[in-house]
Amino acid sequence: MARTKKRYLEMPTETEIMEVPVVKYSVGIYSRLSVNHDDRKSESIENQIEIIRQYITSENSNPKKKQIFEIYDTYIDRGISGTSFEREGFDRLMEDIRKHNVNCIIVKDLSRFGRDYLETGNYIEKILPFLGVRFIAVTDGFDSMSENVSEKKLAMNIRNLVNDMYAKDISKRVMAARKIAAGRGAFIGSITPYGYTAKEINGIRKLVIHSGNAEIVRYLFESYASGISWGEMVSCLYQKKVHRISDYNKYGHTYWEKGEILHQWNSSVIMGVLSNPVYTGKLVQCRKKSRLQEGEKGNRYTGENEWITVENSHEPIVEQELFEKVNARLKKTEERSADTRKSGKSAVADDENIFRHILYCGNCGGKMRATYYQSRVNGKKSYSYHCRRAYYIDGRRCSKNYIKEEQLERCCLEQMKRILKEQKLSSKTLTDMNNLECEKKKAAYLEEQNKIMQERQKLSVQAATLYMQHKEGCVSVQEYFSFRENRAEYENFYEKRMEELKRKIRKSEIRAEEQNKFLRSLQKAKGCKKLNIQLIESLIEKITVSPDGAIDIQFQFKNEVGGEGDA
Repeated sequence: MARTKKRYLEMPTETEIMEVPVVKYSVGIYSRLSVNHDDRKSESIENQIEIIRQYITSENSNPKKKQIFEIYDTYIDRGISGTSFEREGFDRLMEDIRKHNVNCIIVKDLSRFGRDYLETGNYIEKILPFLGVRFIAVTDGFDSMSENVSEKKLAMNIRNLVNDMYAKDISKRVMAARKIAAGRGAFIGSITPYGYTAKEINGIRKLVIHSGNAEIVRYLFESYASGISWGEMVSCLYQKKVHRISDYNKYGHTYWEKGEILHQWNSSVIMGVLSNPVYTGKLVQCRKKSRLQEGEKGNRYTGENEWITVENSHEPIVEQELFEKVNARLKKTEERSADTRKSGKSAVADDENIFRHILYCGNCGGKMRATYYQSRVNGKKSYSYHCRRAYYIDGRRCSKNYIKEEQLERCCLEQMKRILKEQKLSSKTLTDMNNLECEKKKAAYLEEQNKIMQERQKLSVQAATLYMQHKEGCVSVQEYFSFRENRAEYENFYEKRMEELKRKIRKSEIRAEEQNKFLRSLQKAKGCKKLNIQLIESLIEKITVSPDGAIDIQFQFKNEVGGEGDA
């Protein structure tokens, strides 16, 4: 009996058998404050973080908890729109995820994570699960590791869609307000033109002359009008230790001070100053327009009919007569350059400059420039390439780096043929493999389209059934109309997703054709005796030439053969 009792005491209890080990999560708290003023009132960074911390405390203190959350770091983006994922704090969060420092993201709600419903959905449904990262939106009640996550995904997608539509509506209203302000002569840009500062006058943001920078602007206009060359102006500004415009915006003062870096001015920047009518007191705005309302990212240039021009909106720095004289000279210079290009006497003929997009200096990393010498006997052109920074006068000046095109082409052909000789696959085999990968991706997209169509069919049947129940008095008017509103949201989401899947299918087909073109060019290169720009750019990613004559060629073979990348 004693032995039996001992065996009984050593057996684990039911609680011990059912006990599940607690999973630890390393949490990245993410909060974002939009550029929209409404967000600042209701969604402060501090408020978001406090809500997340309260959630973590509550979950960790639950006696039945199956996981414990430990905060690794907090990631913040202030004044950043949710329509783009190009954010400093978000990039830092993703870097810590890649380093395996974070395996759980917690946000206050989905809109703080992002307002672009396609990008947001892509991160939550594909990228983060692939990286093994849990995602929690506290106030939306979404947890990617919850048991009923599949049921919540549709609701999440609809919320993302609403956030996306909200961002576009805000963009539309902001644009309308900016146009009204521009029409009143207010400066609506983020960075004031060089030579001016912005100041609030009678409730309008007006341009006011910056005395130090205005002096530099006058020097540029007067010098160019008197016939002084670009090089002389650049040299003079450097000797006077005048910060270029981008460095002025960085440091906040006109002239170089100890501990700062002094860069030379660029002739194209000077040309931009000389051609800007703002210096005559004329304000021309709304030349760009956000593409958010069109469902795209970034900005697009508008037509001249959409520009808003206000004469005498601020004090001019130069007289109209001087501005016209300078721009008349600029126009003549441009016309001469155009005539030179048409006559074939330009420094470089683009159709023959086959290395123009991929050739870099191994010393400074800058792009190398092409020039040519034309024989007076037979008219044959001999190209060569040099580092343009060898002619700089500031600290970025590079040592002379020069190479002839014949030497470069010979080296490329030798290396190309040596590598391709080792390949045993035919172009047809390579393209068949690539097409198979494309078909796999298309099949996944088509399967999702089929599921959406099935869901829509179920929704239609449910709508018909509910309508009959409503007519028979089994369903209240409120319930019926609530279903109709929800159905409209679902239909909107289905339409958007179907269009996105069609775009992905088309993109994968285009990508496959581009890769096939590349793969066929591999085979053509084997018997090639003379390179052309199409072959060069299909097969070579980058060429680096060092001053000692070393040539490093980075081929695209590793990245392209077999195909990769999300369509």
